Amino acid sequence: MDWDTLRLLQAVAEEGSLRAAALRVGVSQPTLGRRLRQLEDEVGVVLVIRHARGVELTPEGQAALDVAHSVEHQVEELRRTLTGRVVDVSGRVRLSCTAPVAMEVLPPILARLRTDHANLGIDVVVDSHASDLDRREADIAIRMFQPRRASLVARRVGESFTALYASRSYVERFGLPRTLDELGEHRVIAPDRDKLFVKLAEDVGVDLDLAAFRTDSFGSTLAWTRAGVAIGALVGTLAERDEDLVQVLEPLQRYPVWLVTHADLLGSAAVRVVWERLAEDLPAVFGAREEP
Repeated sequence: MDWDTLRLLQAVAEEGSLRAAALRVGVSQPTLGRRLRQLEDEVGVVLVIRHARGVELTPEGQAALDVAHSVEHQVEELRRTLTGRVVDVSGRVRLSCTAPVAMEVLPPILARLRTDHANLGIDVVVDSHASDLDRREADIAIRMFQPRRASLVARRVGESFTALYASRSYVERFGLPRTLDELGEHRVIAPDRDKLFVKLAEDVGVDLDLAAFRTDSFGSTLAWTRAGVAIGALVGTLAERDEDLVQVLEPLQRYPVWLVTHADLLGSAAVRVVWERLAEDLPAVFGAREEP
């Protein structure tokens, strides 16, 4: 079993099809397929299952892929040691995060990653509910709670909070509520159907039936709040950077911010590059802060 054949298996796993993998590594599809069959004959097990939608790895194939990631990482470290410079990486990394992080935090980070690694692709899964890293729904996740599974590697990168905000134009027209009772007399953007956010609103005493507007879209809430339409719940660590927004009342919720991946994936050069950049940049956004 040689590294070059493992590299082909890695390309197949990351691209999801023989055709795309062949284009990526610069060989013909028949050649790639033949090399994979030779590898399967050599180890005596099936590594790749072919179906109408593409290919997927068997458990044995996943084990071989883990070895490929480890070898790739060791080769990368050797190159860095010998050349004294960062070697470009390729492949795709799937990153899971919430909408506020995707919209307000990731843009400069993604831009820097693409500038430094032109062959690196990043798929961003925007979801308020955690992707399952053990099921490989994502390679890396930015989470607002501490992971508990032993199979995961986690690093705390800071903390944040959710609070109500109003634009200065809204405050000039309608004033600033000082209590929850006064809040009931104002135009408020409340959650609609997302159970997590509905419960949060109800726990702090927000009457959803009396809300002027309801939506589960963070982007809409942010835009409407900035436009002075109503008071909306935003991620405080991000909203406080906008000089036009004023915090209303005390924070609704506080939570830690964690960077998480599966232990096996840190052997991948592509995953490690994204992990290290996030670990470097996120503390500047979510780092230790004084009470608002």
